Amino acid sequence: MSNVKPFTVTRVFNAPVELVYKVNTEVEHLKKWFGPAGTKVIQFKMNFKVGGINLYGLEIMPGVEMWGKQTYVEIVPNQKIVLIQSFSDKDGNITTHPMSPTWPKEMLSTTTFEAEGKQTRVPISWHPHNSDAVGENTFDTSRESMTGGFKGMMDTLETYLGGLV
Repeated sequence: MSNVKPFTVTRVFNAPVELVYKVNTEVEHLKKWFGPAGTKVIQFKMNFKVGGINLYGLEIMPGVEMWGKQTYVEIVPNQKIVLIQSFSDKDGNITTHPMSPTWPKEMLSTTTFEAEGKQTRVPISWHPHNSDAVGENTFDTSRESMTGGFKGMMDTLETYLGGLV
């Protein structure tokens, strides 16, 4: 385990836990909000179970694709999802970050779903996993960029949830 402090972002959504969890775990919902703002989901192949894999593709701008792979480590329905996040090719082979070759190849991601009355608090924590010191430094110096990326995605999710409540 590294000494790098995890990156954490939290958002409170005006929706019940069960709904927020559902839109984070079902492909038909994920396709409508997943990814940084302005991206388009081009593929989602999800096997949502411990040990299962989610292989997804995003079009980040016309003609430019980015692929990712998530391997589920722990799932507690309506409470927590822990996974290993990696960049990949379209076949699921782990690759380097397309715009940051020193980025860690694996990130440990923990998302929790916490009821606050009729709202849901969702903290997401990222931490380098099996990374070298260069990757940890790249991660540690990229917090502002991660904050912006997650904000855009959480804004999109908030709008999407607003149409379902």
